[in-house]
Parts: sequence; C-alpha cells; structure tokens
Amino acid sequence: MSVNRHTFRVPDGAETATTVNIPIDMTFQLVDQAETIERQFVQVEKADSINPIIDYEKTRFIARDTNLSIPARSVIYMCHFWDTVNGTDYYNFPPVNAPTYYGNMGFTDDDLKFRKNSLIKSFLRLEFYDSPTVTDQNLISVIIIHPDIRLSDILPNSNVLPAMTKAVSFPLENPLNNNENSGEGFFIYHYKDEVDINSPKELYMRASFNNAKTGKRTNLMTEPFDINNAIQIDQLQGQLHTKYELKRDNIGYYYELDTSQYNVDLTGGAYIIRLYEILVG
Repeated sequence: MSVNRHTFRVPDGAETATTVNIPIDMTFQLVDQAETIERQFVQVEKADSINPIIDYEKTRFIARDTNLSIPARSVIYMCHFWDTVNGTDYYNFPPVNAPTYYGNMGFTDDDLKFRKNSLIKSFLRLEFYDSPTVTDQNLISVIIIHPDIRLSDILPNSNVLPAMTKAVSFPLENPLNNNENSGEGFFIYHYKDEVDINSPKELYMRASFNNAKTGKRTNLMTEPFDINNAIQIDQLQGQLHTKYELKRDNIGYYYELDTSQYNVDLTGGAYIIRLYEILVG
C-alpha cells in the first residue's frame, strides 16, 4: 500500500490530551523560483555591476596604394605658405603648387648645416579627428614630424642644400622597405577593434606647422584660401581636413587617402599631401 507521508510542525502548547491544533500559515512564500531568480535577477545584476571589457590595443596601419592594392612607397607632406612681395600675396612661389623653401620661412643656411634648434625643434603637427565637423568632433591621435636632413641634402663639399633650395616638405619612407630615411609618421596607429573587414573607419586630419625660428604656429588647410574673401567663407569648414580611411583585410591593416581630394595625389606609389596656409588679414 502506497501512502503519502506529511510532517506537520506543532508548536509547543498546541496539543492537549484529546486535540492537536494544526496551524495553517497564510503568508506568501516563493516555491521553486530559485532558477528564475538566478537567471533573471542575479545574473543580470552581476553583469550590470561589471564594467565592459574594452580592447585598448592599437595596431599599425600602413599606407596602401589604391591603384595597385599594395603598400605605398612613401607619404610626402608638402607645406605651402603665403608670402608678400611688392605688396602682392601669393604662395611661394607661382605656380601655386611650387614648394615653399626654408629660406622663405626665415631659416638660414647655418640652421640647416648645423641642425640648430630653430630647425630640429620645428615640426609639422597632424591631428586626427573622428568627424569633419569642428563643433562636434573628438581628437583621436596626433603625429609629430620634425624636419629631416638626409643624405640627398648633403652636397659634394660636405655642405647641405641652401635654405633657399630645400623645400618645406616631409617625405616619409616605408621603413619596411627603406630604413635609412625617416619613417616616423608613415604609419598610423589606431584601435584594432574599431576596424573590421568590410567595416572601415574614417579619420579626418587637420595640420599645423610650428616654426621654432619665429615662434609662430601656422594652421594649414587642404586648399589655397583667402579668409578675407567673404564669398568663400562658407567653404572654410570643408577645407580644414584631409580624409583618411582605415581598412582591414585578410592580410593586414591599411589606410588609404581619397585622391579626389584637392590636396591629395598618388604618383608612382607615393602619396603627396599638400597643405596650405590660410591667408588672414
């Protein structure tokens, strides 16, 4: 015979010789809810109390030739500054894309020959932002590039090129191919988890040149621009930044520049990025 056994707790004093009082508790109790509580409350609250894991590891992005889909040979930043001769303002010197020379910027031959502080402490500053909108952007990274005296600048008599013949340009060679020339600034370093296959990341670069000879910082733009021309003032916003696109494929991480931009050319595996001083006053 099968019976169900039940146990009742009888408080002290609830029984007599003839009767047993069995209390019925009407208070609410959770029954068989442990799993639900663990799944829907404990685990959820535990997850909310733990900060998310953020991968701060950066990786190296190498410039890529968009025509050949291979690493670029070099990246060259060329700076063009306004000068005034006989009351006429123009970039040094006509045509517009002709280079500005260190001699035009106040440097002397000795500054270059002896690598004086006025030269080596000058630098081109590249600031990378996540948006081209000045009022709504975050600074992501900064690259500092200093002037470089190379073997090609040294003349047979052991002197260096005169200041009036050395252009204010910053040619950066791929150090994986050529470790004799400057490669600092050729690579861009960015968070690897923000760039995935078929999910590129856009960065917007704004440049300035810091001249240790004169103590002057000059902001640079992507096109020749005269801020005194009121008709063009609305174009200023769109001429501040050069766009870079960070990409990833099955081989590695790369960055490319859109050659449709006014100041970007790609010739013989070399990116040429021209930067122009804004004319004020």
